Amino acid sequence: MKLSLNLAILLAVAIAVALLADAWRSARHDSQQLAATLAAQNAAIQQATDHEKQRDSQLANVLEKIQAQKRAVRTPQQAANDIPSVLPPLPLPVTLNGPNLSAPLPPGEAPSTTISVPQPDLIPLYDSLQDCRACAAQTAALKSDLSDEKTRSAALQRERDAAIRVSHGGSFLSRLKRSAKWFAIGVATGAAVAALTHR
Repeated sequence: MKLSLNLAILLAVAIAVALLADAWRSARHDSQQLAATLAAQNAAIQQATDHEKQRDSQLANVLEKIQAQKRAVRTPQQAANDIPSVLPPLPLPVTLNGPNLSAPLPPGEAPSTTISVPQPDLIPLYDSLQDCRACAAQTAALKSDLSDEKTRSAALQRERDAAIRVSHGGSFLSRLKRSAKWFAIGVATGAAVAALTHR
């Protein structure tokens, strides 16, 4: 009877150890898979972040160049001279009609300078102005999208960081609690086995 009891206890302990070892291997495998997935996703996130920073830098350079060109134009004559450089390619040149733009206006006189746009230029000019309006609308939408994407990216990074903490066993306190729990289970199991073997 005592031999069969000892054999049953030994068998129960062996099964418990085997289950614990299997759980440990499974947890370790899951942790390794999570670490590999996180490393791959981290690389993808970093690459996207780098591309975004590069595009932001290029856009900032283009916008700064446009602002510098706008600041450089201070007189109507300068504007008249530079307008063709910012218009789309037109079939015929745009011309100015009126007095000299660099001469000051007499007091109380309204400006009478006009720009003559050849008829073949009207449709390309109109299309270009509409494209500018569309660009402005797209830019506003893209800025909003970018803001939302940055929020999503930050959330994904927080999730990734939390998953890394979990894959490493959580915080120090969580690992300490878990270790204490397993230590208590081991002590209780050992005490139960010792009590049963001394009967």
